[in-house]
Amino acid sequence: MNSDENNILVYKDRLQSIYKDLNNKHSHEFNLSVSNGYTVTSRSSEVENIEYHEDMALNVTVYNDYKKGSASTNNLSSENILKTIQKAENISQNTQPDECQGLPESNYTNKDWDDLGIYYPRELEVEDVIEITKSCEAEAFKTDKRISNSEGSTFSFSKNAHMIMNTNGAYGTHSSTDYSLSCIALAEENKLMERDYWYSSTRDFLKLEEGSSIGRKAAERVLSRLGAKTLKTRVCPVLFSPEMSASIISNFLSAISGSAIYKKSSFLVDKINEKIFPDFVNIQEEPLLSNGPATRPYDSEGVLTTDKKIIEDGILQNYLLDTYSSRKLKMDCTGNGVLTNITMGSNKPLVTDVISTLENGIYITDMMGSGANTLTGDYSRGAFGYLVENGEIQYPVTEITVASNLSQMFQNIIAIGDDVDLRNRIRTGSLLIDNITIGGTN
Repeated sequence: MNSDENNILVYKDRLQSIYKDLNNKHSHEFNLSVSNGYTVTSRSSEVENIEYHEDMALNVTVYNDYKKGSASTNNLSSENILKTIQKAENISQNTQPDECQGLPESNYTNKDWDDLGIYYPRELEVEDVIEITKSCEAEAFKTDKRISNSEGSTFSFSKNAHMIMNTNGAYGTHSSTDYSLSCIALAEENKLMERDYWYSSTRDFLKLEEGSSIGRKAAERVLSRLGAKTLKTRVCPVLFSPEMSASIISNFLSAISGSAIYKKSSFLVDKINEKIFPDFVNIQEEPLLSNGPATRPYDSEGVLTTDKKIIEDGILQNYLLDTYSSRKLKMDCTGNGVLTNITMGSNKPLVTDVISTLENGIYITDMMGSGANTLTGDYSRGAFGYLVENGEIQYPVTEITVASNLSQMFQNIIAIGDDVDLRNRIRTGSLLIDNITIGGTN
């Protein structure tokens, strides 16, 4: 296969040539993605799996008198592209018109995007990758005799390219790479077994965490779960790990998405310029962050992405709008056909070792189920964590439920930790939140 960039340019010429012969009464959008890479999994010191992937997909969207039709294909011959366009046009003829449908009219990409700090292709020998996965898993087993088994260590690499074109003149391409390494460990004690994991994910192979460190952390995490107990229902401060904090902020972002706002299915309707978080909290979008897991120069419609303040000094500044929702709400489009990198910061210094500041509470590292109602803000999820007393973890706790309301949770944030998780598109440290109901035994 040629490089992704060369493939993209070949298809650019092909699509432009095809479009010249199309019915120009309609508006067309072409979204093309090309990806190739591989995944290697080792388990019990043996290679369990090597998979290669080579994928391409073209999505065609047609707007016909405010009626929309979409079709996709992974066969990019000229003949099949024409069939896909015709299919999208046929679908558009059988949908209801909506005056908010249509291509963006301004602020769209018009160039190839390079030097975004997310494209680091690297030729790796399969033998070296196998050794990386084996040593990662081996480190987990070395940590403690109670590590009785594993679900293996997995290395993944993907090289990706994207192109968008539309009949309003939008054009853009960008490329990216993704590297990840993970380990899943199982531990057993007193005939009870626990499972946990750790992973590293980055755009640049040189920034990937060492396999030995990943295997050791996976082992330490699963060992810390052994001997879990139940506890009685209580209301107390709860410290959420960075991974769990990101999921809470994700619920907030869903509640301010354009579709949730115009459908009035959010508890944050009509809350622009109102205080949602404590005044020390800031949340912003940084779409061009170097090495960012969600970095991209334009959204799914070709609209340019830009830095924006979402929460400033606790106050909601923006909803996240694509072209359609901006027209429905009669507001400016924010380039949020997709969501990019989100950073949560604080006007106060981020706190080191937040657990040591917690006199009596729960530290949550795992939650199950969706459990967040965007309409009402009600929040309830099954969880696993640790009882904390006098700033120290006492023992793991299981079979508990975290229950509150998102609006109250946001307002009750006490502190943000400096343990920011750089692997997630939502970059936040641990969140310490007061007055959370922990459901346990009566």
